[in-house]
Amino acid sequence: MPFLMKSTHLYSKVVHGLMLLRNRQINRHVVVFESDDWGSVRMPSLEVKHRLEAKGVKLALPQSYDSIDTLASNDDLEILMEVLTSVKDSNGNSAKITLNTCVANPDFEKIKASGFKEYYYEPFTQTLNRYPHHDRAFELWQEGISKGLFQPQFHGREHLNPQKWLRYLQNGNKEVRAAFDEGCYSLAVINNGIKDTFLEAFKIEAAEECDFVRKSIKEGLNLFEQLFGFRSESMIAPCYTWDEYIEEESATNGVKFIQGGYIQSHSPWQRSLGNRITGHYNGEDNCREQYYLVRNCSFEPTQIASDNADSCMAGIDKAFRRGLPAVVSCHRLNFIGDLNPANRDNNYKEFGQLLKMITKHYPDVEFMSSDELGRLLIKA
Repeated sequence: MPFLMKSTHLYSKVVHGLMLLRNRQINRHVVVFESDDWGSVRMPSLEVKHRLEAKGVKLALPQSYDSIDTLASNDDLEILMEVLTSVKDSNGNSAKITLNTCVANPDFEKIKASGFKEYYYEPFTQTLNRYPHHDRAFELWQEGISKGLFQPQFHGREHLNPQKWLRYLQNGNKEVRAAFDEGCYSLAVINNGIKDTFLEAFKIEAAEECDFVRKSIKEGLNLFEQLFGFRSESMIAPCYTWDEYIEEESATNGVKFIQGGYIQSHSPWQRSLGNRITGHYNGEDNCREQYYLVRNCSFEPTQIASDNADSCMAGIDKAFRRGLPAVVSCHRLNFIGDLNPANRDNNYKEFGQLLKMITKHYPDVEFMSSDELGRLLIKA
């Protein structure tokens, strides 16, 4: 490992350790499940994946996403609601999950018609209409919300860096065009000799790209309200990469809570100015009176088999011993079975076991969404 990478890794560990000492305690057994990527396209079908691989297109890493992750189907959502209602917390409420949602996807036809010169998007509800097992999907979203099982929050207008993507499309990159023709942007590209992707929506290269991102946040939060009927009080940046102006724009548009981990990554533009890594702790506030919600547990068995119910429970125990809420990272792909039913079935069984372990070990547990936790932290 080069010295710079070693020093950055060491610095991250030091920052992480310092943030642990500053966490705001609540001394209540609160569990929050934060699940990213809902609403965004990833791999339309396995047939698309195989065609891209046959053309030599290098898909984004980790490849478990492109073998499994896609828009949540009718079955995915129905089973998720069934599992969440299988337990009750101390207040008689079912378990709930924060669905961090990208509210739009590229409008591939309009972009192509512009000669790849202009970016257009469509609400994710419109994208659902083109997928084969999704005719009731948004109705199920609404049902889950009305029952207190789902709480959507903002993950960005789209899980895509359109400015970078358009540059590659305009330059006629064959792999990027091949993926585009299949309604996909999840691939790895070489940028200055380094593998890169288009998934980091806020990962900009220069200051002049800020205005586009600001506009996407404002439009995305307004579209969120149009779709769900309420403003999103929290957000999480795609791929945990954002800069201070993102917080400024989101605050202007009503976001009070910033989800993430102990470590915040900055865009290449900010890193060029010396801002590489920033640490955060649970309950920390910034100059815009926004509060940070920090993930301290993980349920990600699709990515790492050992990141299962037992492992997550150990993380929850540790958080509670420290007087902290247990904020669990659990990406959408863990609950998706349209491309691989076994993935969904196995993980829902594991997730159900986790919920039962939580309610058994902590009868006074309270299940909350991210925005509810944020409001609690303000009072702590």
